[in-house]
Amino acid sequence: MPISPQELITNLGDLPPLPQVAAQVLRIAADPDASTDELQKVIGTDQALSAQILKIANSAMFGMVREVTTLTQAIMTLGFSTIKSIVIASSAKNLYSRGAAGLQERLMWEHALVSAIAGRAYGRALRFPRTEEVFLAALMHDIGKSVMAIKFPERYGVLMRTVYNEQGDGLSLELDTFGFDHAMVGEALLHSWNIAASIEQAARWHHDPIQAPVEHRNLVAIVALGNQLALSQNIGIGRVESLATATEEALEILGIDASTLEAHQETALEALERDKSLISDF
Repeated sequence: MPISPQELITNLGDLPPLPQVAAQVLRIAADPDASTDELQKVIGTDQALSAQILKIANSAMFGMVREVTTLTQAIMTLGFSTIKSIVIASSAKNLYSRGAAGLQERLMWEHALVSAIAGRAYGRALRFPRTEEVFLAALMHDIGKSVMAIKFPERYGVLMRTVYNEQGDGLSLELDTFGFDHAMVGEALLHSWNIAASIEQAARWHHDPIQAPVEHRNLVAIVALGNQLALSQNIGIGRVESLATATEEALEILGIDASTLEAHQETALEALERDKSLISDF
């Protein structure tokens, strides 16, 4: 019998909270009447985050002629939507890096970021109207893995090494070992963070997008394609063949064929090359 959401949360215990600064930034970014000054004041209380935003604003990705030296300039350069993505990315990276950050954590983080960049590129190619939301959803799609690594370091470490050595399928091993998988855990975490429902659903259904609620299905399908591209480039832990069903479902949902996907893949790979400074800056 599948585990219930209540049993899942009970088994997990306390989930890591969304950092206070990130929660405040999300609240401000969602307010149409919010000002740059309000956002600057909140971000300015976190020195590491402020430095990260300035670094990205000055990265090659944005091609600035004049150096960005203040948070206000950075916010004006990047815009509220991109700032929100950076703040959540920073929170996610901190979660991936809790404890002893080794090869496993680095691979999971790089996979998340590459999936996000690829997903956003697919979204643009498909003229999906909420590409920044795709970026965030793809960034968070495997966040359940980091929670499981924190909660069950020894057992989950063994499981990840098994998958890394191509001796088993991650989802099946998770279900057999714990009674739940990282997609369920990711959904529970993001629900506790009060993140947008679309991002929560992407975490839950990126391996089976046809099961996502209809209103979120296109976004989940695009996230599934970003996930597939990252693994096809050997970025992450797992075999790309394990995503064959998810990819087929995504193509069906989006109404595109394999040749169209191939063309969009080229666009996504170009985006990865263009945005590689974002990967190194994080």
